[in-house]
Amino acid sequence: MNDSELLQYIHQTAEMGKSGIDAVSNQVRTDSLRQVLQAQYSEYDQLSTASGQMLAARGEFPKDVSPVAKISAELTSAVKTMTDDSPAKIAEMMIQGNTMGITKSLRSLHSYQGTDHKVRRLAEKLLSTEQANVEQMKQFL
Repeated sequence: MNDSELLQYIHQTAEMGKSGIDAVSNQVRTDSLRQVLQAQYSEYDQLSTASGQMLAARGEFPKDVSPVAKISAELTSAVKTMTDDSPAKIAEMMIQGNTMGITKSLRSLHSYQGTDHKVRRLAEKLLSTEQANVEQMKQFL
């Protein structure tokens, strides 16, 4: 994986993180969970912006997440919260999403062949964000 590929991965993962939070935001009934999710959304937004800027500096455009992936995430969230929209259920779903992200981020970092330390640091920031998100959600289980 080269610099541009890793930046695209970071951008798309951050955008999917934002989509995942958007998908459950209408079901959140507690202020404490809403605040944590808003902070996580902000982190993803910063990662998305940074990766987009780094791609633009290379003369590239960030690739959007496919509409099918976004719709699939929204439908999955809607179905899973139809019968249980408790904070514990939402936290469980967010933990599952972040755990998938952690696995993919580790794979991406291990296959990274680029030499730009800023790109690597941004990928490591994404990984640490996903790990912190899991820890933050545990209190709601």
